[in-house]
Amino acid sequence: MNARSTPAAHDVTAIPARDLRRARLIALTLGAVVPLVLSAIVLALVLAWLPEVPSPAATHWGPSGVDGFGPPVTFVWLSILLGFVLPAVLTITTVVGVRDHWGGGARLIVGMALGISGLSAVINLGAVGTQRGIADAKQAEDLGGLMLLGFGAFVVLIGIGWLLQPHIRPAPAAPLQPAHVAAITNGERVVWLATASLSRRAMILISLLVVVVVGITAFMAIRFTDRMWVPVLTLVLIGGAFASSASFRVRVGPDGLSVRSQIGFPRVHVPLDEVVSVRAVECNPFGEFGGFGWRLGLDGRTGIVLRRGPAIEVERRDKRPLVVTVDGAAIGAGVLQAYLDRAGAPGVAGTDGGTPDDGSTR
Repeated sequence: MNARSTPAAHDVTAIPARDLRRARLIALTLGAVVPLVLSAIVLALVLAWLPEVPSPAATHWGPSGVDGFGPPVTFVWLSILLGFVLPAVLTITTVVGVRDHWGGGARLIVGMALGISGLSAVINLGAVGTQRGIADAKQAEDLGGLMLLGFGAFVVLIGIGWLLQPHIRPAPAAPLQPAHVAAITNGERVVWLATASLSRRAMILISLLVVVVVGITAFMAIRFTDRMWVPVLTLVLIGGAFASSASFRVRVGPDGLSVRSQIGFPRVHVPLDEVVSVRAVECNPFGEFGGFGWRLGLDGRTGIVLRRGPAIEVERRDKRPLVVTVDGAAIGAGVLQAYLDRAGAPGVAGTDGGTPDDGSTR
């Protein structure tokens, strides 16, 4: 069986250099330069108002009012970290991560960076402004209305950030090379297995995050025993998400495509009779899905995308297309196409002709 290559909306794509430079420049302006200017304005006002703020100042509000206190300089650090550092990090890592691909995921992250900066500005200015001139921080006004205003600014700025960025339509690049998989005859059974895993860099970053959360948990266990459930719950959620999405087992056989986490959940199965078409593509998780893991793309696709590189893309009947990044995707797509051909299905597989590192046919 000769698995053929045909042009389609999600083949390997190339963005003209001029359009890519323009998208990156606008992204850096919206996600780093604007937050820098806004953060500088907020920081100047906060520093000017701090002498009028009680010490300790109110730093946290609960349902019954002020329930947390700290030094007034806390708002200086919040203005810097949340107003500029976090948005800039999100934007710069996105610009670097998408490389030569620019899609809806990248636009959304940059919009969120701008929104976070606006949210930080409203909350920090409001928290400091309501405490100017009062003798005791317990007298500070409730911030419920201000929080709603802040989240409103967050949503509006995300939309503005999205609209101000260019909507780039990638131009089709060179077609993928065909892969040759022998036809599967009636009575013959061929199974292809492979493992999809996070890259080493991603594993290191996530491991460091877990270490930081463990450290915070230990600190709060010593200092705040009554709030111990917060870091513990965070640690459980992060650990569970890491364990369930770090590695998946991919299987192609006569029953279709199956993708299952190494711990058993989550999992997805695409029966052969639900497959409309299958092909191998190059996938950039950051650019196409806005990150790694089990993702929903803004273009309507579902992705189990753990690293940049080859992926199996399956168009499903009455469901979202499914994209799974895995080494040897060309062979996996070819095997699935062979089963479609045997069943008389009209699917077409586009492949890159690669040889799987950990996949096998037998």
